[in-house]
Amino acid sequence: MTIAITDVVLRDAHQSLFATRLRLDDMLPIAAQLDDVGYGSLEC
Repeated sequence: MTIAITDVVLRDAHQSLFATRLRLDDMLPIAAQLDDVGYGSLEC
C-alpha cells in the first residue's frame, strides 16, 4: 500500500487573506526543493 501526500503550502500561502499574494516568480525557487521531498502532488 502506498500513501501519497499532497502539500498545499503554496496554495494556502497564495490564498491567505493576510498574505501579499505569492506570485509565480516567488514560488518557482522553492518548487524544485518541494519536489525533491517526494510529495505525491503539490497544489498551487
